[in-house]
Amino acid sequence: MSDGTFSKAIRRILRPLVRAMIGRGLAYPQLAEILKPLFIEQALAHYGLPGRRMTDSRLSVLTGLQRRDIRALRAAGEAPVPPGRGHGPIPRLVALWQGDPRFCDPAGAPRPLPRAAAGGESFESLVAEIGRDVHPRTLLDEMLRLGLAVSEGETVRLIADSLVPGRDSAMLLGYYAANLGDHAEAAAANLLAAPGPGPFFERAVHYNRLSPASLEALDALARDGQMQLLRALSAEALRLQRADIAAGSGTGRIRIGAFVYLEAPEEEPAAGGGRDAQEGESA
Repeated sequence: MSDGTFSKAIRRILRPLVRAMIGRGLAYPQLAEILKPLFIEQALAHYGLPGRRMTDSRLSVLTGLQRRDIRALRAAGEAPVPPGRGHGPIPRLVALWQGDPRFCDPAGAPRPLPRAAAGGESFESLVAEIGRDVHPRTLLDEMLRLGLAVSEGETVRLIADSLVPGRDSAMLLGYYAANLGDHAEAAAANLLAAPGPGPFFERAVHYNRLSPASLEALDALARDGQMQLLRALSAEALRLQRADIAAGSGTGRIRIGAFVYLEAPEEEPAAGGGRDAQEGESA
């Protein structure tokens, strides 16, 4: 792959991220300060020479950073934050509600739960599954505030499609970083792997020249199908996790995601215009 081709691909990847940065008030100088230690971190982690210490000169060659900046950043010694760790109680509770058959209906969807019940499952018993140090009322109030659940009398119902809460919440940024970060990790590993199938599954289908009605139909089909698959995967992952923890072998992690992106054109294409009919992509 030529440098020009790779640069073009990077611009395509960064374009929506730059839009998000501008929208959240992150300017270019701040981004540059974020990138500098990341270049050093990744060079140290993946591009050292066996049996040899990574020198400032080699880091400068690999990253393009000046040696004085490298010395200052290495002296600061900021430890990277491992991705996907330290989940709070709400994501764990939502995963349990969606994955444990005790809290799901026969179709596998999370069922409404009574707030409390003398016998049988309830919201209180669900909270007890993730720990005794969290009060059910406190957790319920926060889920209601985030729009993750609704209270209907003495019953609590999970809003299944609102795993990602309101766009200004800290939890949304956590999902944004974890999901996009792990997808990028998988894509980078596939890109840098030896010729042949990449180490991580990554597939997409892409079709153009579709009407708004067709886009709407495909969006609905994808949402429904992917949600069913994610529920099934969550249930199986929960079962395996419990067995692995009991056996003392639960040390790894996995993230399995799904997404849909579509563009509705503002103007009707001219007759015979536009790109050819469809395209199926596998990466």
